Amino acid sequence: MTVVETSYGRLRGATADGICVFKGIPFAAPPLGDLRWRPPQPPASWAGVRDALAFGPCAMQSRVPGDVGELIGIATHETSEDCLYLNVWTPAADAGKRPVMVWIHGGGNTLGAGSQPRVNGEHLARRGDVVVVTVNYRLGAFGFLHAPELGASGNEALLDQAAALRWVRQEIGAFGGDADNVTLFGQSAGGFDIVQLMAMPSAGAVTHHHAGLFHKAVPMSGSLTQPTPASAAHEKATALAGTFGGFDKLRSAAAEAILAEQAKLGRWGPTQDGEIIAADPAEVLQSGRFTAGMPLLIGHTRDESTLFTIFDKRLANMDRARLIEQAADIFGKYAEDAVNCYEENHAGHGLSRQPLAIWSAMATDRMFRMPAIRTAMRHFAHTRDIWMYRFDYESPAHDGRLGACHSLDIPFVWGTHELPDMQRFCGTDDAVPRLSEKMMASWLAFARHGDPNIEALPHWPRYGDGRATMLFSEDPWMCFDPLENVREFWRAWYDF
Repeated sequence: MTVVETSYGRLRGATADGICVFKGIPFAAPPLGDLRWRPPQPPASWAGVRDALAFGPCAMQSRVPGDVGELIGIATHETSEDCLYLNVWTPAADAGKRPVMVWIHGGGNTLGAGSQPRVNGEHLARRGDVVVVTVNYRLGAFGFLHAPELGASGNEALLDQAAALRWVRQEIGAFGGDADNVTLFGQSAGGFDIVQLMAMPSAGAVTHHHAGLFHKAVPMSGSLTQPTPASAAHEKATALAGTFGGFDKLRSAAAEAILAEQAKLGRWGPTQDGEIIAADPAEVLQSGRFTAGMPLLIGHTRDESTLFTIFDKRLANMDRARLIEQAADIFGKYAEDAVNCYEENHAGHGLSRQPLAIWSAMATDRMFRMPAIRTAMRHFAHTRDIWMYRFDYESPAHDGRLGACHSLDIPFVWGTHELPDMQRFCGTDDAVPRLSEKMMASWLAFARHGDPNIEALPHWPRYGDGRATMLFSEDPWMCFDPLENVREFWRAWYDF
């Protein structure tokens, strides 16, 4: 057992195999009662020694069955509105000033938790002599309800993440971490949220003189996205409130009932409310107002969308004519030109030209690849330290149809590929630990120095040097401007 003194009281953590673990640390007051839909408030202090031996509850969420739920991440145990807890793994609670890595989990902003076994921080902490922190935040309607009637901006989840970062800034020194060397990394919704935080005044992502709450960013499969306009977000809030008899009834409504209703109202995410998110994040990012000079490591998996398309019965047996129909959703009257471009480019790169594979690639580009390039180019307006990657390792699951799908990179970055639930997706041959070791070492180098180059990888130039992109496959290799013709085709539809 290890005891640490924090500003709020003493915490008792467990030590195993040379790593101290502190679970279920409150970084904000429980957002219950009058604090539902309020910005996070400081946690209460306690007397004596508080056990930090078990994870806190996961945020309110529904369950997603099957492989999609398994890979994008689901609650690991009980769920509750009382969910604002974080977890710390450290080699020693001493004065070591180690680099700090803070993880924002994914799950579409409606699922997930910092307690998922695949984001067990012990491997990174041990491998890199770093302090690892995982965070919970309010999800769905509880974190993203734009209701000025309730004092709710619609960005309470982002404020939760910022509150966790403030806790890290204030307390992590007692856990052997360096508050002036914090890397924020996250995947999917976590990656999208990180880019919002990079453009938010209240996140304080100012790197000059280490004034900000984080100093390096690693959005994985997440990048610039447009927040929901306040008017549309308020319409959704009004619809939710209407099912309970109005806004004045919402704070007394049962959490389970709100959860049931939120699922009927579509996706939940950040709101451009005019205060927390005051301006277009793309413009703020390009201005460098908060992030000039901040090292950025950004990327995606090659086949993100297969995790969703191969299980979609509506897309089964897709032929070329149906593909052109689907492509018209993105490219309008140029749909057939787009299909031709993708087919030629895929053939030239040894990738599948099957209609479903082409559609998956288009969906991947729309949601993940083009926004990642756009984020890199906006950041490049003021910062050279940008590195781009693509994860190409193919899952053996489902007879290989998943390819390098969404979320497959997580167990490689965290060194958790040996977990039974992850082995099924990652495989068990020798290439898996070899690739995981390289990715862990690269992410750790970035956290320590702001540069992901390591001896075990080919030289990795900055993205500004010919759109250099590290392709993480069984034998990682450097590619300059992968699928260039497709990227060029998108320029007519996408604001880079």
